[in-house]
Amino acid sequence: MNHLITFVSLLILQLLQPVVANEAERCLQCHEQETREWQASQHAHSMQPASTNTLLGNFDHGHFVSEGLEAEFYREEGQYRVNLIEAGQKTRWTVSYSFGIYPLQQYLIDIGDGKLQALNIAWDSRSADAGGQRWFRLDDPGHQPPGAPLHWRGVYQNWNSMCADCHSTGLSKAYSPGQDRYDTRFEQINVSCSACHADASVHAQAAQQGRTLPAGVDLRARGAWLTGTTEQKPQHTGPLSSSAQVETCGRCHALRTRLDQTPSGRIHNQYRLNRLHSPLYFPDGRVREEVFVLGSFLQSNMHRAGVVCSNCHNPHSAQPIAEGNALCGQCHAAASFDRREHHRHPQDSTGAQCISCHMPERTYMQVDPRREHNFTTPNPVTAQRAGSPDPCLACHDDQSREWSIQQLTQLWPDHRERADWFEIQQADLPAMAAFIADPASAPLYRASLLEQQAPALAQIAPALILEQLQSPNPLLRESSWTAAANLPVSAVRPHANAGLHDERLSVRLAAFETLLRIRALPTEDTGVRREYEDYLTQQADRPAGRTLSASYELTTQPAIAEQNLNIALQMDNAYQPAYILLTELLRSQQRFDEAIELLKRGLEVMPDNANLHHLRGLTRLQLRQIPPALDDLALAWRQAPDNADFGYRYALALYHTGDRERAHLLISQLLQQFPQHPSIARLRVLLKPAPSGRPR
Repeated sequence: MNHLITFVSLLILQLLQPVVANEAERCLQCHEQETREWQASQHAHSMQPASTNTLLGNFDHGHFVSEGLEAEFYREEGQYRVNLIEAGQKTRWTVSYSFGIYPLQQYLIDIGDGKLQALNIAWDSRSADAGGQRWFRLDDPGHQPPGAPLHWRGVYQNWNSMCADCHSTGLSKAYSPGQDRYDTRFEQINVSCSACHADASVHAQAAQQGRTLPAGVDLRARGAWLTGTTEQKPQHTGPLSSSAQVETCGRCHALRTRLDQTPSGRIHNQYRLNRLHSPLYFPDGRVREEVFVLGSFLQSNMHRAGVVCSNCHNPHSAQPIAEGNALCGQCHAAASFDRREHHRHPQDSTGAQCISCHMPERTYMQVDPRREHNFTTPNPVTAQRAGSPDPCLACHDDQSREWSIQQLTQLWPDHRERADWFEIQQADLPAMAAFIADPASAPLYRASLLEQQAPALAQIAPALILEQLQSPNPLLRESSWTAAANLPVSAVRPHANAGLHDERLSVRLAAFETLLRIRALPTEDTGVRREYEDYLTQQADRPAGRTLSASYELTTQPAIAEQNLNIALQMDNAYQPAYILLTELLRSQQRFDEAIELLKRGLEVMPDNANLHHLRGLTRLQLRQIPPALDDLALAWRQAPDNADFGYRYALALYHTGDRERAHLLISQLLQQFPQHPSIARLRVLLKPAPSGRPR
């Protein structure tokens, strides 16, 4: 409750001064209630110019001291300054903007070349009795020294690339790769009306002229929900809501990749949604890293049933439309669910709240708790196996996982919660293939599994990958094109035209990338090459983008590819894909010693990286440095014992360098561990004695 009081107080304070939102002022004339609700929202205060009215932190010579870091915050000549001492170096900075409002507020600093960076010291805007009203550090002391990619001046704390697209409206990033500088502009500094209603300004102009034009696609929730009980699920009646609402909200409330430079946009067109891969998610689909909401919500039965964001949230204030269990009671009858016989906790207690069990919290940025949106039932057994947080232990923090499992058995003896996503990842390949083909399974599960198991599925179920290229769901079409890179060219080429003309940009780019990789691009220009090159330009301010550009240029412009890979490693000296691709480029040019030196640098930063050890082993084999090569390959195999390819290549290296005894032992182990892996199966021939008089 203290958190809510503090937030409301902050918003009242902010509403006493004008928000930079000329667009909203026009909307206010006809849409007063919606605009007032928006003005009280965090969207309205997502970013503001630094001023006495917008900065919540203590700039009256406020001090913060941490290990290796000291800061003083003060005002000088109408500016808001920060004196920093980091690693013994003194610097002075000026705060340009506030960023966010509650439960923390960050500060953006212009470091030159158009780059705004998010300072790693933030203001805790919660009430003092909730632990707030203090400066605090967002990163771990000693982990991100100056020069590190996650240091506040590093590439991953850059506003232009990492934050601006969602915190401002009508953004043009305007990055110049050759100069490594930005000329970023926005139409509205905050998340304003046209962030969701793309044609809001045209709509407003038409209204002033007495005409009626839509403000964009219809985002309203449609139809109604008939309340469900323990015997019957809630039923939707009337017209279905458009998918546009979830995609519009989801483009920012998701971990995704920007695909083009069009302001705003939607998932699958301007954005590619990240899949449920580690370390972003736990193996049971629970959120681990800061992936926001959409990837969680798309796993839910509620999404598949047609629930949209505004069924629970006011779209303009972003607040829940009802309090407590009444929110869930809109669709789930209180008489069935809001009672002790169901939740087994004292009525009106924290444990009796639906969200405590079905939307557990995970805290980010030290003070910001966010709730799961996959609406699963707690499953302590699966949580233990997956290593994910057990919702029961969020309240009963003095207990163990074993206690939680025991309580589940005693209190809900008939509980049979399914864990489809976790279980299917432990299944055999035929079961996985059947899951992917089943339209009743969540498309995000199917798409994620298809990408995870693509090499193996290409061997045992190539037709499945080709079938999903025609899926009505763009998630599956895109992931199928990614997986198709593992198929023979002859199987993929007949589908090229459809992929390159798909209505969704994310699918077209995935098709282009795969066809380019397997050298099956049609000779005629479809326009997708230009879209792909625009995408590479859009991503050129990140190590991943530079590495993608290098992959694109590798065969035609190897010198430029090498330059981009070196820039990627300057941005992030622990970016593994750049090390791998640059090593391959050097090896292809017979520059083996340079490759070894590069991998040495990488292993100094990432000493336990199995991929780099493996690659160094292969490179040393080419140099005939047999003992150290075998040491590297053995270490990579020990570090990644589930990687069949590492075991396969190590076994071959042992065999062909004369250590037949160890090779035979390893091959026997691999055949037991990976009985369905096609490359491992081919090793079986090495176990057979060679014909008399003929060495194998």
